[in-house]
Parts: sequence; structure tokens; C-alpha cells
Amino acid sequence: MLINKKTLSDQIYDILKMEILKREIPFGSKLVNRVLQARFGVSSSPIRDAINRLNQDGLVTSIDKSGATVVDFDYDFFLEVNEILLYVINTGVKLSFEKSDTEEVCKHLEEYLSLQEKYIGTDEFYDYDYKFHKTFIEYSKNTRLKKIFKEYNVLHEMLVRNYYEPETFQIQEDSIKMHKQIIDAFRDKDYKLAMDLTEEHYKGAEKIFKKILEQREEKIEEDDFGD
Repeated sequence: MLINKKTLSDQIYDILKMEILKREIPFGSKLVNRVLQARFGVSSSPIRDAINRLNQDGLVTSIDKSGATVVDFDYDFFLEVNEILLYVINTGVKLSFEKSDTEEVCKHLEEYLSLQEKYIGTDEFYDYDYKFHKTFIEYSKNTRLKKIFKEYNVLHEMLVRNYYEPETFQIQEDSIKMHKQIIDAFRDKDYKLAMDLTEEHYKGAEKIFKKILEQREEKIEEDDFGD
């Protein structure tokens, strides 16, 4: 018999987090404690715990006695998150090169790359993309860096999952190609090239995101004009 070892707050947190990531709970909407208590059939305590964890991830803001607000964003929001995540990961690349065995790091990178190739075009792709970059953070052996990476990657993933849909497959294929180049550079002990490639990777995301937002804004304007 399988036993679910997760606490109530863990389970509620996981459900709410995925619903926000998939935009089933819209950006900018209100999470109301009383409504969530009724939905999950629990007291206020596990709801508060789950919301506090979502706040630590940066997914909600404005916590008060009644609940919290799901983050909203614009291009500048994405840009700031992307910039922070880039510098965190590149710090991980440098520290993992200095503190860990290069081949061991590459072994884990290749494992996640293989899984990305297997699950391209699916939700699982994002999980292995996260684990690919997290490998450098893990081997940096810096606990503070791990905490920052986790927080900002959640925000980044939320935006990528929801706004890359029109070009997802091609974007994921390009991501796999770039990851292969990063592994090759790191294996060749050229960590500076690995960092340059990582920067190119994340700067590319900024251009894609801006293009998609502009296309969506144009469509909204066309729809409004049509009405």
C-alpha cells in the first residue's frame, strides 16, 4: 500500500502552485482563505502554510488575513527575473567548475538532456530543463545560491509555460541544442564559454518573450477594433 507522506499543506501547495503555473488560477487573481478552506475541506492553518510557501516562491503577494494575490507581470517583470536567473546560473557554472569534478557534473547534465529529448513537447520537458540548470547550482556547493535559484526559477517557469505555447516545439529544440553546446564547453574545461552560451540562451529567451507579448497585444488590439 502506497502511503502519501506529504502533509495537507504540502498537498495544497503543490495543487495551487501547478494551477498558477498552468494559468488555471489567473495572474493577478485573489486567493481567498475562506474559499480555499471550503474547497479542500481543511482548517485555516494548512491554507496559510501553503500560501506562505507560494509567497516564498514569489508566486503570490499582498498576504493578509483574507488571503493573497497571485502575481501579475509585464515585460519588465520577465526581464528582471530572467536577468537574475542568468547571473545565478552562471555563478553556479563557475563555482561548480571550481569545486566539483567536471565529468561528474557532465554526467548529470547529459542525463537531464536525454530526458529533455525524450519529453520534448510535454510538460515534463520543463521539469528536466529546470534540473539541467539546477545541476550547476547543486555542484556549486553553495546553499544560498540554491535558495535564490529555486525562487526565481519558479517565476521564470510560470512565464515560460504560459507564453511560449505558439512556438513551444521549436523553442525546446533550440534549447536542447544550446544545452549540448554548454555541456561540450564545460567538459572541455572552458567554463567561460559555458557561461557565454548560458547568457546567449537566456538573452534569447528575452527576445522570444518580447516577440510573443507584442503579438498578443496586436491580437488584442485587432479583436477590440473588430468589435
